[in-house]
Amino acid sequence: MKKILLRFTGLIVSLVALFLVFPELLFDSAWGQRFYLWTDGAQAANFSFKDGEVSGDTVFMNGDIYKGTLTDMEELLKAHPEITTLVMNYVPGSIDDEANLLASREIRKNKINTYVPEGGMIASGGTDMFLAGVKRNAHETAKIGVHSWGGGDKMATEYPREDEVHEIYLDYYEEMSIPLEFYWYTLEAASADSIHWMTVEEIKKYQVTNNDENER
Repeated sequence: MKKILLRFTGLIVSLVALFLVFPELLFDSAWGQRFYLWTDGAQAANFSFKDGEVSGDTVFMNGDIYKGTLTDMEELLKAHPEITTLVMNYVPGSIDDEANLLASREIRKNKINTYVPEGGMIASGGTDMFLAGVKRNAHETAKIGVHSWGGGDKMATEYPREDEVHEIYLDYYEEMSIPLEFYWYTLEAASADSIHWMTVEEIKKYQVTNNDENER
């Protein structure tokens, strides 16, 4: 047992040292991002069906969106074309915005609806993915969070509105038929290291949900 613990400790130390020397391994690979989430006490996004079933028209999502989510989403929808609804139980954000937006486009391309259930929570990149639903609904107890983003030494609000750095998000919201004002609102709602939980009025104003039978 002692030898196993020593080997395990040695493996962890080696991985940490590797990431310190080659940080791109941590941020540019799916397994590196999974490892990062694990060390941070978080969970990489995963998908499951109800009560251990292996198929169905509703799939449940939990965890942070990461680089591998794009592949996971593509494989899921290819294997289960019968899926019509993605229930986002707990999706607190994304550590790979590019993969997130690509995976979200798969949701819209396959005409999937999104739903945040009772007691559910989505935020940041999770909110962006929710917006890809053709029909979007949320239980009245669900929490929907937004905030600004930061890159390097600069925050989003430090870039002029006409800067091309904003285009990746503006193009996405336009594709999803979300008012572009929503993007600028998120930048002002909370800083990158904070969160703003949207009010019922804000959710309605920015068309975050759009089902006529909205539960809010």
